Amino acid sequence: MDFTLKPVFLLTIVLLYVAINVNAVRTKDKMYENIDASKACFRRLNATHQIGCTSKRGGSTGVIHYCRSQSDLDFILKNGTAPPYVPVIPTNLFTTSNVNRLKQSSKISGVLLYAGDENPDYFTHEQQCPNPESSLKGTCKASNVWNPHGTGLLYQDIPFPVFFVESEETIKFAKECFDKYNNHSFSTQRDRSLCSLQLTSFMYAATNSSTCIRRSNMITNLNPVKFCDPLGDNNAWASLFPLVRGPNLTEPIRDVGYIVVAARMDATSMFDKTEGAISPVTGLVALLATAKYLKTILPTDENFTKNVLFVVFNGETYDYIGSQRFVYELLKGNFPTKSKEFLPEIRMDDIDLFIELSQLNKTETVVAHYLSGTKLKDFLLKLRTNKGDLSFDEAEDSLPPASVHTFLKNRTNLPSLVLADHRGPFLNPFYNSVYDNASNLHYKYLNLTKDDISQSDNIQTHVQKVATMLAKSLYLEITAKSYQGPEDVADLQFIDELFHCYLENANCRVHQAIQKLELNTQPISLYIGVEVAPNFITTLIGLTLGWVTGDVTGPGNRNCTNEPKNYALRYYNMSRSLDDLNTTMCYRITMNFTEAVSPAFIIDGYDWSSGQYSTWTESIWGDIKLRVFLKPSAAHENMTIAVGSMVFILALLLVYFVKSRAHILFAPQLPTLAPTSC
Repeated sequence: MDFTLKPVFLLTIVLLYVAINVNAVRTKDKMYENIDASKACFRRLNATHQIGCTSKRGGSTGVIHYCRSQSDLDFILKNGTAPPYVPVIPTNLFTTSNVNRLKQSSKISGVLLYAGDENPDYFTHEQQCPNPESSLKGTCKASNVWNPHGTGLLYQDIPFPVFFVESEETIKFAKECFDKYNNHSFSTQRDRSLCSLQLTSFMYAATNSSTCIRRSNMITNLNPVKFCDPLGDNNAWASLFPLVRGPNLTEPIRDVGYIVVAARMDATSMFDKTEGAISPVTGLVALLATAKYLKTILPTDENFTKNVLFVVFNGETYDYIGSQRFVYELLKGNFPTKSKEFLPEIRMDDIDLFIELSQLNKTETVVAHYLSGTKLKDFLLKLRTNKGDLSFDEAEDSLPPASVHTFLKNRTNLPSLVLADHRGPFLNPFYNSVYDNASNLHYKYLNLTKDDISQSDNIQTHVQKVATMLAKSLYLEITAKSYQGPEDVADLQFIDELFHCYLENANCRVHQAIQKLELNTQPISLYIGVEVAPNFITTLIGLTLGWVTGDVTGPGNRNCTNEPKNYALRYYNMSRSLDDLNTTMCYRITMNFTEAVSPAFIIDGYDWSSGQYSTWTESIWGDIKLRVFLKPSAAHENMTIAVGSMVFILALLLVYFVKSRAHILFAPQLPTLAPTSC
């Protein structure tokens, strides 16, 4: 090595080491303190409107004002001297009148919601008549609405970001920052530094779904830009008995009628990551418990003339997306699959009875809602016969929001009913909101074993009674005789575990039994999401449905594969039971998924103004984040601008001066001539 270069080489090595091992943080990022931003209001669109919230492209900023009461919120709207503000308000202040006032005020740049000291008596921002455009006309009357506490805020267009923060530490931090810097001398707020928030939740979509889809599909020479995606995922279905027979299980069974037992799997709210404890989890658990109990008590070696289809619809919150697509495929002759090689073609007229399990919170009475003129007298009598110690009631010519509306729109004489906990308005005061959770369901995990017998009056035993009543009634409908076997009631352990899976811990025993992956110990959101990002909870629900309706073919092994290959028949290695997770058996299940994406997005030239199908889309967004920072006083900001402007002007003058005299300042030096001798 050239030793004259050694110092340069060593300096280069040192600089490289520093560059690699030092985490550079930009000065502007040091100004902020990131806080929890797990639940933000985001934008959705339909054929005519945009709803939800959005921040400015770079984030919306405002001074924190912590509100304990209505008077605190009124104060900044009337007397605030340092706008824009971000009021931090309890959920009981998030009312229609207050939101309208915030929207009209030029002093508000965002809202931060917190739970408050106590749960509110009600909190639901769904409409008072959910899915009004997709339900049968006349089923929701102004004098007797289904969701009386509904504010409709879920469907408002809010021009600023709204975040819901559950973390008590985050709210405590925001309050302490407010008390330290903001909560004094309000008349002179502009004269000092203030604790502020930056809320970032910019939504790219705007106007309506048709406009957004058209913009997303524009062909350009640049990278394509997507603004929104259709809401959608999958429905899950399973049949109680196989759809095929014969030595190779390839002969379709075409000479049976079908009883559809349905529930929905999706929930929603203004904010992401919704549990939906009362709606839809109670109905979903009741369906799975019914399927398991009915499979246990029914003999499998008889050729019955009726089969049961258990269907869990997705996207029902948004104009019945899942059931609309399901009925669309029934009418097209594409269910269970377009291929008729192995499976029967099931059509709308093949359905003899439709039963839907809706909200089933613990109440004294279970109510059957139905429309007059449908042939339900015999089955209602079966339900009364098998109700046990449940109180059973009927509500004729009454039909709450449910998937059955989609079926009745296409077959008005379909015998159908909805089982729910309410006769009139919903008993759930938190319908489609972040408060529809395990706490307000009064659910407590029992952690039962098979031999445990619970005498407690809780949601688990209530759902057990409903599932037992329905399963025994279906047994009577299929076999034409009452069940007299040893299994008296539905599996309480299974019901308890299902509630635990959906409301507390996704890595529960049921999910460990049906698949061998380690899951997060938090519940998985039941929001439908978008079609390009499938929700794993749908797969788990489908596998659970297949597990409880499947048949064991032998011990689990590597050869437990799908032979013969068939759209409906599947083979899975699953645990023998909840008490024996380590013993794996090979299950043959008649379960699959169908698309839960509205037909509006697959029909060429669909008329977006027709209102025939759901048209909901969800906006694309970038970062969702909350940051606290200290905003300088107005005087400090003005001084900074003034000093910066002066420095800029002086720099321009200096550059001009130097450039105009460059020939003097940077004149080349003439070489000195050596003297010559004479």
